[in-house]
Amino acid sequence: MGLRVTGYVAALLAMMMIAGGCKPSESSGGPKGPKMAGGGEVRASVETVEVERGLFAVQGDYAGEFQSDGMAELSSDIAGRVITIEANIGDKVEQGQVLAEVDATPTQQRVRELNASVMMSRASLEESRVQLGNLRSDLGRKEPLLARQMITEREIEELRSQISASEQRVAVAEATIAQNQARLASAREDLRNTKIRAPFDGLVGERYVDRGTYVSPGQTIFRVIDDSDIYVSVRIPERDAPRVQRETPVTLRVGALGSAPLQGKIHRIAPALDPATRSLRVDVVLDDESVRIRPGMYARVSMQLGSVEDAITVSSQAILRERDGTPYVWKVVDGTAHRQEIVLGLVGEQRTQVVEGLDESVSVVLRGHEKLQDGSKVRDINTNAGDDAGAKG
Repeated sequence: MGLRVTGYVAALLAMMMIAGGCKPSESSGGPKGPKMAGGGEVRASVETVEVERGLFAVQGDYAGEFQSDGMAELSSDIAGRVITIEANIGDKVEQGQVLAEVDATPTQQRVRELNASVMMSRASLEESRVQLGNLRSDLGRKEPLLARQMITEREIEELRSQISASEQRVAVAEATIAQNQARLASAREDLRNTKIRAPFDGLVGERYVDRGTYVSPGQTIFRVIDDSDIYVSVRIPERDAPRVQRETPVTLRVGALGSAPLQGKIHRIAPALDPATRSLRVDVVLDDESVRIRPGMYARVSMQLGSVEDAITVSSQAILRERDGTPYVWKVVDGTAHRQEIVLGLVGEQRTQVVEGLDESVSVVLRGHEKLQDGSKVRDINTNAGDDAGAKG
């Protein structure tokens, strides 16, 4: 009975399927691409910016600190107590002028002792030379006696041995003299170094000790600055380095002087970039030497790196690069994005000159390029936002 009912149900289902028919899906012809609700094609949302044409000037702004090539930290070469101070901060000094003196009493004593040692060594050398001369004379007298068998061979050999030992004593005495003379010269140099002298004309920038201070070898006592050669050193990024030349216009602003613009000029340019920072050192000096600048002051340095009267420029953020460094942009023409390789000119912080590949009649993609392909349809969110705002108005 159960089997008969099951057969009836299966037959009934088969008849219903035949009566209803099986219609193929309307999409069985394959995908036609994404469609919007109104039947339009889906477009990638991007933000674009206009390509501009006109005067384009690039200015580099850098921070630097005034320095002086003539800046020396003067230290003591010997240990001792400072007994005199002859200069103070801000004093103008001349080359060779004594600025301070360390107690020379111990050094003078050492010079006297070494001088006596040299004199004793010379006396010992003279004595050794006299002994050597006597032995050689004695040998000269006795060698003829050996031929007449009036003296033995052994006596001659002993005499020659004494001569050899005496020659060694002379050599030792000569070496001792040279050693003591070297020590004496070093002590005399230390004696001269008890006086701290200015290495060049300049100003005392700092005094680190007072009279009575005990100093060790190498301890700094003064800083002397040559204020006749002051410059500001700046580091130019690698991207700007090729456009910096000796004739590049320079303007400086010193905060300590009110930040008024001061004209300057490039004094020195390093021949190569620093491999650690990928930057180029450039030294700048002021045109007006009467401006009172002190080493250590900070300045803002502006350099005119170039200008073009009629330049095509785009936002620097819109420029992309291939793995090999080739620059390109996504330009938008009639709602379609196209990949466009370009040749760059002047590079600024915000905008970059395009020498080849673009004109001012197109816009380029600023954001939203991640999934673009050549020929992709795009929707500019800036334009649509404006349309929406107009419709609401």
